[in-house]
Amino acid sequence: MAEIKQNKKHQTSTIDTYGLVVKQNKTVSLISVTANDSNHAQAQADDICRAIQATGFELSYGKKRETNVSELFKKLAFNDFTYKECYLWSGSVSNSNPCFYIFNKRFYTRAVILKYLDIPKEDTQIKLTCNCNLCVNPYHFSYCSSSNSKLTNGDLKLLKAYKNEGVKVAQIAELLNVHRGTIYRNFKKI
Repeated sequence: MAEIKQNKKHQTSTIDTYGLVVKQNKTVSLISVTANDSNHAQAQADDICRAIQATGFELSYGKKRETNVSELFKKLAFNDFTYKECYLWSGSVSNSNPCFYIFNKRFYTRAVILKYLDIPKEDTQIKLTCNCNLCVNPYHFSYCSSSNSKLTNGDLKLLKAYKNEGVKVAQIAELLNVHRGTIYRNFKKI
């Protein structure tokens, strides 16, 4: 057991900074990327390009200026979020939603996070569990099928299981902390 502690003590992890030049048509932007190694940087570059719909990129080694967008992608790459704390967006806000600008276009930060994490956006609406408009912590997202939905997608799966087990509507409503009418309306959907 002492050997394991010694080996862990001598292990060192290096974190490098890269410059990611993203391209869309003739517009170019620079994003600083922090990674463990070049393979990690390449994977991040692919994820970032998918998330912001870039058509191409160039990755170069070297320290670049950090921005709030760079910091967000760094936190996503290293999963540096906690359930307990909000991660407040320090950049631009439009329509009470955190956003940033690349390629002379506005990107809503939470939608970009969904694309970066490869979560399909088609019929997914994000509701924040922390009720903080500036929070972009993915652990504080709950996913709903519509913006007015009282139940998350996970709640709907629970509802289906409760219904199949024969649990009474009043009991389900109490468990999911909604009105009985909400349960009856959602019975039709499942």
